[in-house]
Amino acid sequence: MGNIHQLCDLSEARVLAGEAPNQQAMRGIAFDSPAETQEREDGFKKGWNSLVKVALAQTPIGRVLGHVPLIEKAYTYHALRRTNYAGLFAGVYESYAAALRRIPASRNRGWDNQESAQIWLSKIDHMQPAAYAPFFWLWKVLREGSTIVDYGGSIGLSYYSYTARRPLPPSVRWIVVEVPHLVSAGKQVARREAATQLYFESDLRAVPPCDILFSAGALQYVEESVAGVLEKLSTRPTHILINKLPLTTGRGYWTLQNFGTAVSPYRVYNEREFLGYFEAAGYFLRDRWSVSELSCSVPFHPECFVPTFSGFHFEMRSQLGAPGVIVNRVVPPA
Repeated sequence: MGNIHQLCDLSEARVLAGEAPNQQAMRGIAFDSPAETQEREDGFKKGWNSLVKVALAQTPIGRVLGHVPLIEKAYTYHALRRTNYAGLFAGVYESYAAALRRIPASRNRGWDNQESAQIWLSKIDHMQPAAYAPFFWLWKVLREGSTIVDYGGSIGLSYYSYTARRPLPPSVRWIVVEVPHLVSAGKQVARREAATQLYFESDLRAVPPCDILFSAGALQYVEESVAGVLEKLSTRPTHILINKLPLTTGRGYWTLQNFGTAVSPYRVYNEREFLGYFEAAGYFLRDRWSVSELSCSVPFHPECFVPTFSGFHFEMRSQLGAPGVIVNRVVPPA
């Protein structure tokens, strides 16, 4: 088992980098300051991290190593128990339930827990580059009296980051639908920030009719298939904005993501099926963009690698034809 654990740590490029002999004096640079030495070592570890990650999750090397007895099992055991490193993926599963069964009993499951609800309390208005495309479209289609339903909107992160840059019209309502712990934390922050246009619900069926359905980085955590989301709403929204979604042209799958405070089943959708659902529901694809800062790498499964995430603006077909509107029909790739 000692060798297995060493390989497990190698896959995350931590142990080997930390144990590498210090060759500074032998190369005649023993007089570097401690800060310079640390900077060099950090750079080496970072480069080694990237190299091993690519090898295990994006090349045939990872697939071959995955067939070695106990290697992937050892990696999964280690990766899912870490609490000091976010963004680790492990395993490929057929369903949410199958993935859920592999989460260690010692870990929180999903986002509905106190620790996960506290992650963003001090970073409510941070705006990543990926958020600007939906920000552009939201203000293009927003009207006085509009209702926005933010499905999986955490404690209102998109609301705070967007309104910090441009206030909503006074009559607009922004409703976040989330799990109970995040709803509770979100309401506390809303009171603190005097966010009078921000509301919270824990059930999508309970929201009033909305004009815009918005979801950023949430659909991959939802147990139910995306097919059925629109059916839970009392009326169909005119516009749908989806951001930070992992898609594959291959077979869809579930994996597990360790995001530090918890481990959650994590879904990568088949692109044809995902786009086809909205086409069948009466929507056209008005815009699409890439989210290059996000990717999904599952060690030992290079066929599952998702190099970039995606974002979409769908518009109800009956609303098309306004002057200046350019649309594209949803045509999933062959």
